[in-house]
Amino acid sequence: MTWTPNIVRKLSRDDLLDRIAEVLNRMGFKNYEKVASREKWGIDMVAIRDDPIAGTEKLLIKVHTGSLASSKDVNVFGDLIDKYKADRGILVSPLGFTKDARSAVAKEYRGRIILWDAEKIAKMFSNYGLDVPEIQVEEEKEDNKSPLMKFELDAPLLFEFSPEAVVRRISEEVSKSYPIKPEEIKLASLKVYLSTAYIISWSVEEKEKDKALVFSKDNIKVRTSSDPKLATPIKKALLNDKSEIYATEREIITPLSPSESVLLLKGILARDFNVPEGSVKIHERKKVYVPEKAEAELKVGANHAKAEVDLMSGKVKFEIKELPDEYFLEKTRKTLAEMVGEEPVEIAVKRDGWKVKVKGKTQRFNFEFKFNGYTGAVLHIESLMSDEAVEELIKSVYPGGNIINVEKGKKFVVADVALDKEVVIVEINLQNGKIREITRLPSPEEAFEKAKSIIEGNFPVEDLKLVSSRVLEHKFLELVMEGKGGRATVKIDGATKDVLDYVVEITPEKAGEIVLGKYDGYKTVKIADSGDAYTVEIENNEYNVTVEVSKDGKIIKETDRALKKEVAQKIAEERIKNIDETAELKSIELKENWIAEFQGSTKGGRIVLDRKSGEILEEDVRFTELALEDLFHRHLREQYGEENLRTERLTHYKEEGYIHIKVTGKNGIYYARIDTKTGNIISEDKAPLKGIAAKLKQFQLESKYK
Repeated sequence: MTWTPNIVRKLSRDDLLDRIAEVLNRMGFKNYEKVASREKWGIDMVAIRDDPIAGTEKLLIKVHTGSLASSKDVNVFGDLIDKYKADRGILVSPLGFTKDARSAVAKEYRGRIILWDAEKIAKMFSNYGLDVPEIQVEEEKEDNKSPLMKFELDAPLLFEFSPEAVVRRISEEVSKSYPIKPEEIKLASLKVYLSTAYIISWSVEEKEKDKALVFSKDNIKVRTSSDPKLATPIKKALLNDKSEIYATEREIITPLSPSESVLLLKGILARDFNVPEGSVKIHERKKVYVPEKAEAELKVGANHAKAEVDLMSGKVKFEIKELPDEYFLEKTRKTLAEMVGEEPVEIAVKRDGWKVKVKGKTQRFNFEFKFNGYTGAVLHIESLMSDEAVEELIKSVYPGGNIINVEKGKKFVVADVALDKEVVIVEINLQNGKIREITRLPSPEEAFEKAKSIIEGNFPVEDLKLVSSRVLEHKFLELVMEGKGGRATVKIDGATKDVLDYVVEITPEKAGEIVLGKYDGYKTVKIADSGDAYTVEIENNEYNVTVEVSKDGKIIKETDRALKKEVAQKIAEERIKNIDETAELKSIELKENWIAEFQGSTKGGRIVLDRKSGEILEEDVRFTELALEDLFHRHLREQYGEENLRTERLTHYKEEGYIHIKVTGKNGIYYARIDTKTGNIISEDKAPLKGIAAKLKQFQLESKYK
């Protein structure tokens, strides 16, 4: 059996979406799902695929049913694609698309909206090997021959009568109260009740005239020309002498004879006009038939019902009973036999309102059928093969095979089965137990031999052994190999048997070995794992070096090099002796570069050495306070001939790089600001020892050299 557009159109929305999801899965969209609320989102499904070339692709699917999809439907869908930032969308309409819809896609959404009608879907389902549903639950075979017969009448009908209108009226009322669709109601028999009536033309003394309609003794319409419901039907009836109706049976009721109708009318008119009956003239009398009631026997799906329609008022009486349990049990048994060829071993019926659920299991399948209790229509059919039956089926088809992976969907199972020399991928239809081979992959051992030579030939690992293997996405083999120097995970394309992807990771010891191979005369100090790479610290007599090695051993990069502390210390000590012979190294520390602190009798400070070369990058040398005091004392002795000098105060402003000093001598008080780095006197002043002027001068200088 093959897919046809007609079969596609018979699928329910959920069944159609399930099969579209299966097609998307086989197209590579592994991440897909139906939306929780179609009304809220405006779409039915979202699918995402990671393409190695095109990247991530986001696809929206919307199903349109009930009519041709229009250009408005296309534009609404286009807005949703923009709103949800999707790459493309598939608009599915089994009934097809209007010319304007196809034109809108061609002009405005080319490449962004793809149209799938029933023909396209049928071809797609066939190309991807989806099983055609065999659940063709046959309805009761209908006899296309109408049960109605033509009855000729000797007088016209006052009102039109149509069996189709009767059925339509019944359907309208039934669908309001029962879960029955109008198309499920078919006519089995129809009995029509017709009543005779008379159209009578009259006049009274040529003063007034009209046409009366006499239905019965109690129902006489004296003036009909002004009656909106009767005027037109009477005109039409007067133009005809005969009529015909279609029914399976007719019954004519005669409330009055022709003469009785005349007598009744003349009596009424005489009283109304207060004249003798002889003054009332009857000009013409014509019999008509009035359709009063219709009794119908109906086929309602697989059920039967009765209905009665008052043709004058339109009121409907309807009688139907739900189908018995035996019907649903038999229908389920028959369908199961056609689907899976098995009889139920357990079966039970449960009713929930108008829905009937038949649930149970056969030898290999669990099943659940849902029916409309009134019509017998199938609402849902699900038969699922048990896990044990799936396993037994695979073993029966591939004796000795080892099931290494099973992916179970709603209606299909895909299994990977390891054979002696290959891995076979099979698909099992859980609804009917049919098994289909999808593809075959090489055995892990065969794939390993090819992958081993590629990895060992391009990476620093050797003597690889196969540790484990698994099947990915039913299309690829993943091999895990370990050996001397590291391990590798390799992805094998099942179709071509070539290496598709790989990840190689060497051991920390191998990383150290690779580094020492490039740095002669060094030894390893420490190896650390820093995530994507190894950090290897090595040293020799002169340097500490840090080298980064990629996990696959391909990239080696020196990230740091620094003189060893003892080497940097020796360079620093030689330099500070040139600054001050008495200087001693107080500390040396590696930061961005080497920082050495020293102190001598006349000078102190720090020097900065390049971390790699030991070159002096910076010197910060300053005189000691004692040296600056001695320097100023010598200056005063030479300049002013002073003796017996006494330092009163020395204030060191380290951040500013100078000192303030106050010295008392025999001839005066001396103030100075001296640069601590060069020893130069920046400024100096003298104040007398005695007198008022001396006091004022001293006060000023105290403020200046505080």
